[in-house]
Amino acid sequence: MKTRLLELLACPSCGGELRITVSEADPSGGTEILSGRLDCVGCQATFPIRGGVPRLLPPTISGEQEKTATAFGWQWQEFTELYDEYEAQFLDWIHPIQPEFFRDRVVLDAGCGNGRHAYYSARYGARELVAMDLSTAVETAYENMGRLPNAHVIQADIYHPPFKRTDGNGGPFDFIYSIGVLHHLPEPEEGFDSLIRYLRPGGAMFAWVYGRENNGIVHGFINPLRTALTSRMPPSWLPAVAWPMSVVFQGVVKGVYRPVHGTPVFKLLPLNDYLYSLSAFSFRRNYNIVFDHLVAPAAHYLSHDEFEGWFRRAELGEVQITWRNRNSWRGFGRTRSRGHDGGWSKGKTEKAPELEA
Repeated sequence: MKTRLLELLACPSCGGELRITVSEADPSGGTEILSGRLDCVGCQATFPIRGGVPRLLPPTISGEQEKTATAFGWQWQEFTELYDEYEAQFLDWIHPIQPEFFRDRVVLDAGCGNGRHAYYSARYGARELVAMDLSTAVETAYENMGRLPNAHVIQADIYHPPFKRTDGNGGPFDFIYSIGVLHHLPEPEEGFDSLIRYLRPGGAMFAWVYGRENNGIVHGFINPLRTALTSRMPPSWLPAVAWPMSVVFQGVVKGVYRPVHGTPVFKLLPLNDYLYSLSAFSFRRNYNIVFDHLVAPAAHYLSHDEFEGWFRRAELGEVQITWRNRNSWRGFGRTRSRGHDGGWSKGKTEKAPELEA
């Protein structure tokens, strides 16, 4: 933890000011605090700093959240690697946002996992990049990107973000993004609304979520398997199911989808754009993807109109809802700017073309 992070933080229970007690600083002489404690001036709550990461958790979380955090914590301490290909994947997820968008902005990665997206956000020139996750994945994230000079990692809950707010004027962030996280919450829209409260006036929000449309295989096979069996298993047992499924999956994407791409047959294949996009991945990466689909206690698949409704009900402007691989949704919007009109441009949304049932 870097001491200047305190400029952004507040108690997750009462919103009070936090003060720091340092137990161990970086022995190499750097700016990192490896262990210590944060004390709330208001409610006297205390929060440990362990392994360079402030643990700013609320007093209680729901049973479903705890199960989800346990599952993904195990996953991201098993799949720790950062691959060069992750950069192109990140930019595809957040399209049409480009690297220069991050420059000099204060940015929050809400649900950072092993830090793969936060790493690039920091490298793109964010003034401050905060990577937040509920799970012990923060320990992998800290090792992967926490020592970058403009990066911070915290363990915290999306429903109770531990950040300062200005009365009536939002919070400290210019840009908040959440990729593949909100759809795993017990109440996804509540998590979305919680994050928006910490945007500055005129700040931007981006989210990527699973789509309800064009995911028949998931609804008919993966979800029933996940809910009945795999999400009930200890994560350490799940490789017994996920690994053999990944062998078959790798054979299909490389042996079927890749060779027929660009032919009339390709258009007949289910999830063709999505599965073709995975055909260049290594077995290890696709094994991670299969594991990810099987481990989550909760997974919500959202229609275009449901997802767009989040942005409209939050009164965001410049809203853009776009496809990713025709089976998931990207969403972008802005909070109202300060000024005499308090306004923003309403923008346009991209309707899903020829949606399948």
